[in-house]
Parts: sequence; structure tokens; C-alpha cells
Amino acid sequence: MIFRPKYFFGETFSGFRKNFLMFFTAITTVAITLFIVGFFIIIVFDIQAILSSIKNQVEIAVYLKDNVTDELKTYLENEIKGWDEISQVNFVSKDQALEKFKKENEGSEILKEIQGNPLPASFELELKSPEKVEQVALRFMDKDGNFIEGVDEVIYGQNYVQKLFSITAIVGTIAFLIIVVLLLAAIVLIFNTIRLSVHARRKEIEVMKLVGATNWFVRLPFLFEGFFEGFIGSVISVVLLYFLSNYLLIRVEKAIVDTMHIKDLAILGSNNIILYVYAGLVILGGLIGIFSSGFALKRYIGV
Repeated sequence: MIFRPKYFFGETFSGFRKNFLMFFTAITTVAITLFIVGFFIIIVFDIQAILSSIKNQVEIAVYLKDNVTDELKTYLENEIKGWDEISQVNFVSKDQALEKFKKENEGSEILKEIQGNPLPASFELELKSPEKVEQVALRFMDKDGNFIEGVDEVIYGQNYVQKLFSITAIVGTIAFLIIVVLLLAAIVLIFNTIRLSVHARRKEIEVMKLVGATNWFVRLPFLFEGFFEGFIGSVISVVLLYFLSNYLLIRVEKAIVDTMHIKDLAILGSNNIILYVYAGLVILGGLIGIFSSGFALKRYIGV
């Protein structure tokens, strides 16, 4: 097959003129669909960043008994530091715990009720993987369900940690399903557009096949048509997303940074996630167009 760019591009734009309404509809739908996909990716990434930040704040507080010996305390500390799941161990003495409590409740009437120092010493454990918090916490229990020697209580937010992990998993799953559905909608629309174009030119295609035209010679104009529909639609979606990001989403992220001090966000983060989203949408639009066109040609004219 001799590649003739002028011919193939001419056939492509001829198809655009003959089926302008469907062409315009396909581009518009692709633009709207990919815009929603891009917007949703940014929102989901920011939600995941917030959830990850909260997860990383999950700690285990191991409160010690008042009569624990220095030898047992040192043994427990060395034992905990040897666990692979632990990133850092901080020992908080009784005096440090009381001082911290006074700072947090400065001016409160509760300080007047305190006699002596009722607060226990403790270990504050930071984990490499927050998902293993319960696994680590259970190591302070013996086979009978009692705390091991020297440990009075272990607190790690049992009531909300598992819910937090469940919410994180659910958000990821829902986001994936919505994105898949939106992409399938774009593929179906471009597929139908190419199918109508193929059907309108079926006689012309039959003549081309009779005079010896190869499958690729027949196929390329339609592949170009699908590619341009997807590509132009994706570029429009990126432009819309750019204006939305710069005039609305960036303000939301600034509010998140100011209130929650979370900096690993899609727009304001250091990883330039927003740029990857733009590039991904453009590439995705072109691929959707080519894939839809190729499938329509294979399905309806067998080339």
C-alpha cells in the first residue's frame, strides 16, 4: 500500500462534511465525557490525599503501668523498635504527659481538680503502613486476651480506623467504576458515528475493494476520522478543565492546605498531577477514537 497523506486526510475531512452533525455530536460528547473524567480524577486524587494524610496520622498509644520497672520499659522499647512495621517509637514519661495535658487544657477548670500526677507513661508508635495498626496492637495481648506484663492499655482508635480504611477502598472502587462507564460511553458514541459513516459510504467501499484496494487503504480515512474526533474532543476537555482548575479547584485546594496542611494535592502538589491528567486525557481521546473506528470497521465491513 502506498501511503498518500493528502488523499487520506482529504477523505477524512470529506467524511466530516458529509456527517457534520454526528461528527459535532461525537466531539461534544467526548469533550464532556473526558472533562468529567478529568474533573473526577482530580477530586478523587484530592480525597485520597486527605484520607492518606489522616491514615498516616494513625498511631498506637501504649500506656504503661505505674509500677513498671526501668528494665522492663527498656526491654519493651527495644522489642518494639525491632518490629518491621514500626517507623518510630517515642517514649512519653509521666511528667511529659502531665505537661502536655496542661498545655492542651490551659485555662480549663479541670486542671484545678488534678491532684498529683494521675497520667501514665506511654510509648507512641508511628507505623510504616497504617493498615497494619490492629495487627501491631494485638501483639501487646497474650493468648488469654490480657495485656502483656507492664502494659496497662493500648489505644489506636479501634472505632474509626477500620471504617477509615473501608471508606478509602470504597472511594477508589467507585471512582474506577465511574471512569470506566464514562469511557465506555465515549467509545460507544464514536463507534456509532463511524458506523453511520461507513454505512453511508458502503457502495464506495465496495467499488474500492473490487478494483483491488487493500483493507488498510479503505480503513485509514475512517481511523483518521475517529482519531480526530477523539483528539479534538479531548483538547476541548483539557481547555475546559484548565479554566475550571485555575478559577475554582485551586481555591478549594488552597483552603485544604490552609486548614489541614495537606500539600500533596493534584494542582498544588509537587508531583504535577494536573499536568499528567491533561496529557492523559489527550492521549486517551486519540486512542478511544482509533479503537472505536477500528472496531466499527471490523464489525460492519470486515476490513
